[in-house]
Amino acid sequence: MSDSARTVEKSSTPEHYVFDGVITVNELLWIYHKLLSTNSWTLLRASKLPAAASFRPFMNYPGLVIENDGRIYLEFLSGYFRSVVFRVRDLMKKLNGTALPPNIRRIHAGAKSSFSKTEFHVDLKDETAWTILGFVSPVWNAADGGEFFLGDHKIEYKSGRFIVFPSHIRHDGGFVKNEKLNYWRVAINIILDHGGIEDADEPGQGPDS
Repeated sequence: MSDSARTVEKSSTPEHYVFDGVITVNELLWIYHKLLSTNSWTLLRASKLPAAASFRPFMNYPGLVIENDGRIYLEFLSGYFRSVVFRVRDLMKKLNGTALPPNIRRIHAGAKSSFSKTEFHVDLKDETAWTILGFVSPVWNAADGGEFFLGDHKIEYKSGRFIVFPSHIRHDGGFVKNEKLNYWRVAINIILDHGGIEDADEPGQGPDS
């Protein structure tokens, strides 16, 4: 599906909450470079599991597993993004009266360029789980693309923006249009659940979203 086809809303807007300025400009610059200087990136992340993606050309992108299913791979980054979760929890409770689930199921990062393509997917089938998606590129021009699609609803990629939505809603990150960018479209995907709940399928690989 092309980005132009996605821009037409065909159904009611899925439940979601948008928070801007969760991370300040200086903090964004710092965490962006901290993420990109980490040695643990893989180039074969996909928005769906490998069997579904079939390693088709350009259907993979750089990804970073920070924490997954209770196992912490990168302690410093895990601690930092756990602190961001506290900020988002407080905003959700204060502004929307919503209490997010207590357990962090995973924290992943993904980086996309104009060569990166992804597909619509769900993070978890568990209808009580929530996803926190953060946009952490410190500089971004809307004309460069990279929007986020939640169902048929399009949300602009904006530096420091966080989107909170139920993890079972289909979503995907839009294509980066500018082929001359010298920086990455980086997103953080955090899944919250109640712990001990197993889905019929494994969660999708992709942070993006």
